Amino acid sequence: MSTDHVIPSSWKHTQLEIFADINPKLNKIKYSDELEVSFIPMKKVSELTGVVDLSEIRKFGEVKKGYTHFQNGDIIFAKITPCMENGKVAILTGLFNEIGFGSTEFHVIRLPDYIPRKLLFYYLIQASYRRDAKRNMTGSVGQKRVPSDFLKHKSIPLPPLPEQHRIIAKIEELFTKLDTGVEALKQAQAQLKRYRQSVLKAAVEGRLTEEWREQHL
Repeated sequence: MSTDHVIPSSWKHTQLEIFADINPKLNKIKYSDELEVSFIPMKKVSELTGVVDLSEIRKFGEVKKGYTHFQNGDIIFAKITPCMENGKVAILTGLFNEIGFGSTEFHVIRLPDYIPRKLLFYYLIQASYRRDAKRNMTGSVGQKRVPSDFLKHKSIPLPPLPEQHRIIAKIEELFTKLDTGVEALKQAQAQLKRYRQSVLKAAVEGRLTEEWREQHL
C-alpha cells in the first residue's frame, strides 16, 4: 500500500477528506450532562496494536468541554510527538453509550459505512506513513503535532471495495501466522532456559561427568 510503488491500475489515488470527516463536530444539545460516556486518555491506547482500554467512564457534563469527542466506528490518530511516531492509532468500538471523549492530542477520522475501517487503520500504522507525518509536523521541539491538513490532503491509494476486503483478510492471515511464530519462539526460549538450568543442576550434582568417572576411577 506504499505510495512509493506503482499501484494496480484498478486502484486510484485519493485524499482522505474526499470520503471521510476529519475531526467532526458534535451536537452537544443531544446529550444529557448525566449521560455516562467512555473516557480515553492517551495512555489508554496501545502502540501499533489498536488495543484501547475502555475501563474509564465519566459523565458527559464533565468532559463535553476541553476534550476530543468520538463515537463508535471512529478512528483516532495521535497527532503529538512521540505518540504519533509510536503508532497510537485505534478503531473505536464498544464505547459506553456509543460515545466517548479523550485527549485533545487525537485527530478523529469518521469514515462512511462502506469503507472498511481496518483498511485505513493498517494504512495509518505503516512506518512509511508515520515517517511522512513526522516530516510534516509543526510546532516547537517536544510539542510538535501532525496538522489536520496532512491527514486531509495526503494522497492515499484506494483499491476497489472487494479488493479492500481481500487485503484486510490477507493481512490478518499473515499477522496470525506471525503471532503463532512469535508464540512458538517464546515457548522455545522458555524450554531453552529450562534446559540450561537443568544442565547447570546436573553439573553441580556431578551427573555430567558420571560416565567419565566410571571409566577412569
